[in-house]
Amino acid sequence: MSDPKLSVVIVGGGFSGTVLAVQLLRRTPDLRVAIVDKAFAPGRGLAYGTECRCHLLNVPAGNMSALPEEPDHFLNWARANYQGSVQARSFLPRALYGRYVGSSLEQAIASAGCGNFQWIQGEALSLTRAHSKVNVQLSDGRELPTKAVVLAVGNFPPANPKIPGLAECSERYVPFAWSATALEDIPKNGSVLLIGSGLTSLDLAIGLKAKGFAGRIDILSRRGLIPQRHQQNRSWPQFWSERSPRTTLGLLRLIRQQARLASEAGVDWRAVVDALRPVTQRMWKSLPLDERRRFLRHLRSYWEVHRHRIAPEIADIIADLVHEGQVRLYAGRVTDYRERWDGVEVAFRERRSGVQHLITVDRVINCTGSESDCRRIEDPLIMSLFAQGLARPDPLFLGLDVDEEGALLDCSRTPSQSLYAIGPARKGCLWETTAVPEIRTQAAQLAEHLVSRLRKRTRYAGSTLSETAV
Repeated sequence: MSDPKLSVVIVGGGFSGTVLAVQLLRRTPDLRVAIVDKAFAPGRGLAYGTECRCHLLNVPAGNMSALPEEPDHFLNWARANYQGSVQARSFLPRALYGRYVGSSLEQAIASAGCGNFQWIQGEALSLTRAHSKVNVQLSDGRELPTKAVVLAVGNFPPANPKIPGLAECSERYVPFAWSATALEDIPKNGSVLLIGSGLTSLDLAIGLKAKGFAGRIDILSRRGLIPQRHQQNRSWPQFWSERSPRTTLGLLRLIRQQARLASEAGVDWRAVVDALRPVTQRMWKSLPLDERRRFLRHLRSYWEVHRHRIAPEIADIIADLVHEGQVRLYAGRVTDYRERWDGVEVAFRERRSGVQHLITVDRVINCTGSESDCRRIEDPLIMSLFAQGLARPDPLFLGLDVDEEGALLDCSRTPSQSLYAIGPARKGCLWETTAVPEIRTQAAQLAEHLVSRLRKRTRYAGSTLSETAV
């Protein structure tokens, strides 16, 4: 029986993959771990790879530790490596956090031994299973034999909006907001249309402001909602239980009732939403499938702008830009897109009034949410897993179908013994699985599970060999 050179191969080196590697290396020096990623450095990903210092974390520093067992890990690191005056309530630059995640991996490698970790710059194209090992094929022809593979692929780029006349190959339309050229060559006094009004569009508005852009920024989404600001407030007691409603409408009424009670007690609604954070995954799992669909159809956007809030400094900048007229917010649906030699004409119908508007801009940038329907994602590794029947989409098409441990379910819904997922790919099962507080716990639990399973497999293989020898 041949022994693979690697214990675990993690595909994806953003926050999810890097923190999982840290947790594995901290648990035992016997594991040989590799991360495969196209980037040159760990921990950055889309979220923390930004070079704009105006892009801040959306969570205060005191709750951004990568390690659930050490709540002040990031806070202490930031005080030692950034500013000694950092407070738990501080909202720090995202680029700094990327440095922190990379530093955490360096410390784990130093403790475990340099020979136990590999950063492999490349792209995983496919994998095959053979007996007790998995072979991961890379785009450069290399093959990595391993005992287990974890997909830490993060968020995929958004799908193109269904807009009549949209020219996807045009220089005036940017299909992915985080592409290197998204904000390049825009006239200083020109105009930009951002489709989508979530965190990404606010990041781009801030990025344009930082580059000295003095023109107009139009932000258009179906409901015209933007993320709310963080605000210091008193805590609110946990009010959800296993006896709470199992319908979307029932939960909405419960939350509104608690928000009214909080307001009467002088407590902000944010405390009510934050009280649900420790139990959000349990709430999601308690809902029948039809109710989860109902939530996604009617309440998803409202939940996200109240749950995923922005730093007060960012909220102030956006509010000033709106007040000054540089940023204009619209709620509506695009009905036509026409490119001319001097710009793009975009027609949209206002949500409430039904009034038709026509605006002309120099560039249109897609800032809608990431694509989660794996059937539409042209990722070679995901496509390889589907083709072999080793994975399947979850019933809501929010990611991959997994069991409670994160093991991929194959086409017959059988949990894999060697293929796992972490982070956004598990959204259909957990819903809340994109932010640091949730992913760090997930990484610790998955690391514990993998270490236990790999040890059992090693003991079993050793006893089998001994019996055969006898």
